Amino acid sequence: MSTQIDLLKIGKKAYKDSQQDGLMEIMMGLILMTFGGFFYSPIFAFYILLIVFSGKIVEFVRRRYTHPRIGFVRFHRENPKDALTGVFLFELSVIVIIFTLISIFGNVTDYSSWVNWAPLFFGMILVGPFAHAASKSGSVRYSGYAILSVILGILFSLIEFGSGCTGLILYLSLIGGFLVLGGLAIFIRFLRKYPLPETGVRDGSK
Repeated sequence: MSTQIDLLKIGKKAYKDSQQDGLMEIMMGLILMTFGGFFYSPIFAFYILLIVFSGKIVEFVRRRYTHPRIGFVRFHRENPKDALTGVFLFELSVIVIIFTLISIFGNVTDYSSWVNWAPLFFGMILVGPFAHAASKSGSVRYSGYAILSVILGILFSLIEFGSGCTGLILYLSLIGGFLVLGGLAIFIRFLRKYPLPETGVRDGSK
């Protein structure tokens, strides 16, 4: 039993160390800001490309800045079937919760009611990846992101805006901007904490 617990702690520490560069926050923030900023724009089609290549972009940056400083660990890949099942069940539960809220405070047959509660819907959807990262790393910062996403979702769902999707766009832009700025701060701190070792430096006194 003690061996299993130790392995779990080692796995969490390894994952936590691999995420200390803040790049996950930066990429997720960019995706959310792009989704909100180009919601009504023809450029929105490029949003799909950002999602498709987000993993490649993060991996490219990590190979250049993260791995030379702290190395890297190849983690065991999760079963895609189990992951998809978990995502489906989680999203289904979120839809049930939103449906219940609209039934209590609005009209489920009114499209505008669903639009008004869209910020909370996205806020609760974001809880999934944040909670997953928190459970894998044990880092409290992901739990903070999850709580913030729900609080802002409730706030922007309750505020009345002039047009239907304004609340959703503002929510995505705000939470995305927060993640980008927070991720950049973490990334800068990471670069300062782990400077690249000097190689090939010759002693000029000889």
